[in-house]
Amino acid sequence: MNISRASDYAIRGLVYMAKQPAGTVCFVKDIAKNTNSPASFMSKIFQTLAKSAIVNSFTGTKGGFTFNIQPENITIKQVIEIIDGPILLNRCAVNKSACNEIGNCDVHYMWVDIRKILIKALNSYSIADFAKDKKNSKEVLSQSMQYS
Repeated sequence: MNISRASDYAIRGLVYMAKQPAGTVCFVKDIAKNTNSPASFMSKIFQTLAKSAIVNSFTGTKGGFTFNIQPENITIKQVIEIIDGPILLNRCAVNKSACNEIGNCDVHYMWVDIRKILIKALNSYSIADFAKDKKNSKEVLSQSMQYS
């Protein structure tokens, strides 16, 4: 699995916003500058996030973006799926008819299990988790790594 550049920028942009005081209107140029990403690309990404209702979009001279959903309620999985679509490791793990094998092949159940673990991990992290101090990241990681 490869996280697209758009998903990476979306996550980094949302994390930047989460580090600002609540209710702050963030401008695309500031988000792009603080995440080392192209402003035009970030603008397209944030329009997609606005269409999904994760952020609110304001136009005009004071235009920008604010959170519509609290950062602790936005999972990394949600962001990736908004930008890239469903998370697939192997098409047959989601849609058996996409497989060329007759019946289930020897690795089908392995891909299904791995996909479940990955999705659980991505659901266990929120934008707020990523916005926390880096010194707390080991604690967040150890809490989320309990997949049982």
